[in-house]
Amino acid sequence: MRNRNRQRGLTMTGFIFTAIVVVAVVMIGFRTMPSYIEYFTVKKILTQILDSSQGGPVTLADVRRSFDRRSGADYIESVTASDVEIQKNGNQVTLSASWNRTLHLVGNVSLLLEFEATATK
Repeated sequence: MRNRNRQRGLTMTGFIFTAIVVVAVVMIGFRTMPSYIEYFTVKKILTQILDSSQGGPVTLADVRRSFDRRSGADYIESVTASDVEIQKNGNQVTLSASWNRTLHLVGNVSLLLEFEATATK
């Protein structure tokens, strides 16, 4: 009886609850990871488009053509060239694209991810 008071650890119920929470977090992470990889790829492409302009005038048609070519090579599915917008503020040019991604989790539960990638030069 004396040893029983000093024993510490996780009960079976505590272990099962902890395991369920950890598995749920890992599964949501695995479901959202491709969307975030796509976000960082779009951001990289927008930056590359601005860097390749080399100080010349940036037109919307050139940006969209370049985005189409680069996004096809990187397997981007959520963003199209028509989603890319261009803004000029003085000497700065800003390219931006915004999109939503809905991920089905289980039953009628879904996760809505909203992305906005921008690049400025």
